[in-house]
Amino acid sequence: MPVRLTELAVEKLLPKEPGKRLEVVDAATPGLTLRVSGPRNKTWNVLYRVAATGGPGQRGENVRGKLQRISIGQWPVTNLKAARERAREVMEQADRGIDPAAAREEQAARRIAGSFEAVFERFVELHVKQNTKEGRFARDRAAAMERAKAGQVKLPPGPNGKLGRVAAERIIAENALPVWRGRGVETITRAEVHELLDDVITKRGSAMARELRKALTSLFNWAADRGHVPASPLAGMRRPELAYTARERVLSMEELGRVWTAAGEAAYPFGHMVRLIILTGQRRSEIAEMERGWIDADQRVVEIPAARYKTKRAHVFPLSVPAWALVEALPNWNGGDCLFSTTGGKRPVSGFSKAKLRLDELIAKRGAKEELPPMEPWTVHDLRRSVATHMARTGTPQEHIERVLGHVVQGVAGTYNRYSYLDEKRAALEGWGKLWKA
Repeated sequence: MPVRLTELAVEKLLPKEPGKRLEVVDAATPGLTLRVSGPRNKTWNVLYRVAATGGPGQRGENVRGKLQRISIGQWPVTNLKAARERAREVMEQADRGIDPAAAREEQAARRIAGSFEAVFERFVELHVKQNTKEGRFARDRAAAMERAKAGQVKLPPGPNGKLGRVAAERIIAENALPVWRGRGVETITRAEVHELLDDVITKRGSAMARELRKALTSLFNWAADRGHVPASPLAGMRRPELAYTARERVLSMEELGRVWTAAGEAAYPFGHMVRLIILTGQRRSEIAEMERGWIDADQRVVEIPAARYKTKRAHVFPLSVPAWALVEALPNWNGGDCLFSTTGGKRPVSGFSKAKLRLDELIAKRGAKEELPPMEPWTVHDLRRSVATHMARTGTPQEHIERVLGHVVQGVAGTYNRYSYLDEKRAALEGWGKLWKA
């Protein structure tokens, strides 16, 4: 029999017999019931029938569907007033022909799809692995490993047959995901992003915070474009301490010579890699990740696949006489195809920071011995800029230098051929190579 419930009456309700369950119908709210199993085990439910879902009646009219039950909360977290309001909402939905249970499942699915981790996962799959060099490499390697498991191809070289994570994926997963897991991506505020960056600066330093800001900016811009958030919480964010400073350091020929000499004294693979960077002017990552399959021995050229190159186009650069001699002298591994490796060719060389410190030590040691002034701080990427600058100073046309470096030359984007200007690039690098002796 329906009972006109009050908050006090709900509090006092108990089953008539231990181990039994009591169910009370609220007389004031159609469909609202309270299941009581104990003093603190009281659950609100609504019994409803969805309009026009039971098929035609005797007179051809659409009748209500079968009786259904939906839970709307636990007492006392959900008090009597709140339970009555939710029950009315459920009944109104049912009267409009909407199944409240199905609507709740759809809403939950939308919440899951709009969670930070779900949007992050789609960002990695649909953007990072499609539109970045590192991401495309990870995508292609994953596909190759699947084919290898099926016995279609030989397992590609890599770290123990395992997949690594793309930098943006790893940085967000390590720093942001533990904090924002389960949150709707649209609920993350600008203040919370600032707080996260501050925390990362304190625990892991400004360099990691800078990379995290870069990765999150890309993620939230993508999410805004896809409609997951109305606007990126990082848009226009001012964090001058995390800003990138454009480098303009150009090593003099004397400084390049000191680096060249120290690289000759350094152990494989880092010293050899640095010398090849000086000889070719290519990016550190492109030389570090070089594979023997990229080399055409007949023409003595290296062709970096489009999927592994920054501009998403294959890039070809010739190997001068000293560059070819350096490459020929490198170990030829049985277990992998990487030229510069500490894992038997299975994966490219890493640990650049420690190797760079070792190179600086060698430069300082020789400098002290020869009573030379200390070298100003430099980075490996400064070598590429320095090579381009000094090639220009020796008379190499700027257009040819741009092609050696793999830059997209404006005006030829539609007719680009990766073997265009090969003779000019070879002449530029051969002339440059003559300045360096092993």
